[in-house]
Amino acid sequence: MLGRWLIVLSGARQDILDQCQSERAKFQGLGGAILTTSGIAVLSMTFALASALKVFLPLAVLAGLAWGVAILSLDRWLVASLPPHGGRRFWLALPRILLALLLGAVISTPLVLQIFKPEIDAQIVQIQRERGDAFVLAQQSGGIGQRIAELEKSAADLQNVIDSGGKTPLDPANDPRMKELVEARKEAQAQQDKFYQEWQCQLYGGANCLKPGSGPLARKAKENLDAAQKKVRDIDKDIAKRREELAATDASGQASRLAQATEDLNAVRSQLATLNEQQNAMRDKYINENVDSDGLLLRLDALNEVSKNNTSLNAARALLFLFFMLIECLPVMVKLMQRAGMYDRILAAKEKQEMEAAIKDIRAASRRRPQPSPSPTRSYAADQPPTEEFRPPPSPPP
Repeated sequence: MLGRWLIVLSGARQDILDQCQSERAKFQGLGGAILTTSGIAVLSMTFALASALKVFLPLAVLAGLAWGVAILSLDRWLVASLPPHGGRRFWLALPRILLALLLGAVISTPLVLQIFKPEIDAQIVQIQRERGDAFVLAQQSGGIGQRIAELEKSAADLQNVIDSGGKTPLDPANDPRMKELVEARKEAQAQQDKFYQEWQCQLYGGANCLKPGSGPLARKAKENLDAAQKKVRDIDKDIAKRREELAATDASGQASRLAQATEDLNAVRSQLATLNEQQNAMRDKYINENVDSDGLLLRLDALNEVSKNNTSLNAARALLFLFFMLIECLPVMVKLMQRAGMYDRILAAKEKQEMEAAIKDIRAASRRRPQPSPSPTRSYAADQPPTEEFRPPPSPPP
């Protein structure tokens, strides 16, 4: 029973093998090769789905069986479509060999990954740790990280002022309020420059000022410029006042600095808490997305890393890959190594006989098909009444 099933897998015709029993073992071996490759394909797909994609094991087994049936059908077609003899046999087999090599590479890769699973798992942990460290460094050097570092330094300076009772002066460059005033002055200066350009444009003309002159538009631009200049002067006064407060050494200056430092410290700590929450949320999201990630691509990267500087492991990996790939190419190779035998000659004669019989049947069927009779034609002469015979008139007398 098993031998007959293997013959079916080989693509051979059972009725012809019954006439040449000596050829049965050859085709049973060919069917066994096809069955072997499909079985390895089942294991390969099951391992790939269960380990790399985390598919539920029974579902992975069902998907592996479906993949094995597909590989079995494809290998059976590759073997059955190869001609048994002829000078062009190897040229015709070349595309099939290339396809078999491609399938072998696809199927053998998950098996190699499964064999080196312990080494790959250890390397994946190392890769994930390195990526996590790189992510933390990127956070620290990013915009949020730099802002957190600035706020932490400001908080430390403010705490020193509070601990000293306001006696320790603050560095204006690290004072939060001074930083706010400096940023506000930059914005006010930009507005002042903008309004000055508009005023000059209205007075003397420009791309967007078609009618220059001292008119309503020019006066409006001058009013905007005056307001912007006043804002810049007010901010300059606030900056000078803040510098005096930071450098004051009298009791009132110390008390004012202490109260201001306490207020500023609360604001800085609030900003720090918000930024730290954002950074921690980003870090948790990255960890959740990458810690449990060990997909097929990551496993391939880990295998490359672990075998890069290990000659023995690299050689074993290459040999295993070639071994499984050659097993996947086994059906085509076995078919190519087989010589044409009695089965092939009987098959060629049988196909020729069947072709001739089919042609005869087609011709006989065409002869038996009734021919359409010609439609009766109506004779015009038969429909006319009989007429007298034409006689020439008598010739005149001489």
